[in-house]
Amino acid sequence: MFLDDEVAAARTRRNEARWGFYLALAALAACIVMILGLMLLAIALLAGTTFALWRQQIAAFVVARVHRHG
Repeated sequence: MFLDDEVAAARTRRNEARWGFYLALAALAACIVMILGLMLLAIALLAGTTFALWRQQIAAFVVARVHRHG
């Protein structure tokens, strides 16, 4: 009778420890997904900014050339 209680308690502790591990693993996965999302957003914003600056430089070059020759 007492042995059964100890076995049941040990099994419950193992299950609780396993669920704690799964919860920590899920939290880590969520953090990794969030960091990757932020990195992709930063890369996209940087690429957009670079593209906008590139277009601005080309426009300034064309305008300067037109004024010089025209």
